[in-house]
Amino acid sequence: FISHVTMCYGRIRDDGRGNGRPIGQAAPFQAVGTATFPQHLFYFHPPDDDSNELIRFVMDPSTTHYVYDPYDGNVVESPWDVDTLNPDERPLYERQKRTLLFAQKYREFTGRDYQSLYPRNVPLHKIWPAQYFGQQHWVETKETHFVALPSPEELAKITQRGIARRLSPKQPPLLSSYRTPDTPTLNLTLTTLSVSPRVFSIPNFLSPLEVQHILHLATGMSLSRSTVQGDNDAGQSVNTRTSRNTWVYREHTPIVDAIYRRAADLLRIDEALLRRRSPEEVPEWASKGTIAEALQLVHYDPGQEYTAHHDWGYPDVRDGYQPARFATVLLYLNEGMGGGETSFPRWVNAHTREELKVVPKEGQAVLFYSL
Repeated sequence: FISHVTMCYGRIRDDGRGNGRPIGQAAPFQAVGTATFPQHLFYFHPPDDDSNELIRFVMDPSTTHYVYDPYDGNVVESPWDVDTLNPDERPLYERQKRTLLFAQKYREFTGRDYQSLYPRNVPLHKIWPAQYFGQQHWVETKETHFVALPSPEELAKITQRGIARRLSPKQPPLLSSYRTPDTPTLNLTLTTLSVSPRVFSIPNFLSPLEVQHILHLATGMSLSRSTVQGDNDAGQSVNTRTSRNTWVYREHTPIVDAIYRRAADLLRIDEALLRRRSPEEVPEWASKGTIAEALQLVHYDPGQEYTAHHDWGYPDVRDGYQPARFATVLLYLNEGMGGGETSFPRWVNAHTREELKVVPKEGQAVLFYSL
């Protein structure tokens, strides 16, 4: 807890040297996470001494939280003195201890594990209900489909900032003459594919022209090896993710901007939250930065994959807002390939133990919630 430790997957050799593969750093008083399977072994060691195994964990299907607390005599044989923590460190330690106590009661009451810090702020975003398979919801948005391509000058990068980008309810969408004619709104249908986790399909989220526009943008960009993001680390290339990717920011073209606005309506949140804001916009949010990531374009060659993983991470314990990815919107740009499904291996249903596989369809979106 008092200094960084390295988390490794593997084992300690007979000669005492580490034989594991480092997969991340755990900072003091922080939580880190990884996807794994039962009977996998993880251990911690100091960054400068891989032979010093501090603690090891063998993954058990009934346990998702594992704790290394050098101040707790129930965890280590020779606990450190908690009174040596300074005034900045002690509150962080106590908050994690309170979280563990609450998580124990939460699991006893709900049968599920508590993944956040306790206490937590009131959730600010709405989540679509998923009460049964096939349940449908409908969204009406004025961000209609582009059906004709604007001129290169009109597709230039957006340079306006903050409140200058906000559209009033009576204003038409940007470049409306290139959109579906005589249709002021677009109706989106969400169909529930899974109740736990909550997964929805949205057909025709993108028009064929919008799909081709995104693919055209990708032809002028360099694709790099995809990385995974640790909870407290920079992205790193690993064998669990072998695709290539690049990033497209919302301001790249008005068509990309329209896709972000449409996604905001799908999620029932203010589009201003998906960009930098002026001080007077969304005043209840102290931060004025975007809460959305850039559009990630991912390419898979035959045989490439992204193995099972959680689509969120643990935020810094010192961050009062506790930001974490709560929802993901996937957009499919092609179809008809062999494989390529998006899989949810641990969905809950009463009919099969097989994973849920969503087959890509061009223009379709898939929404799923992580928290």
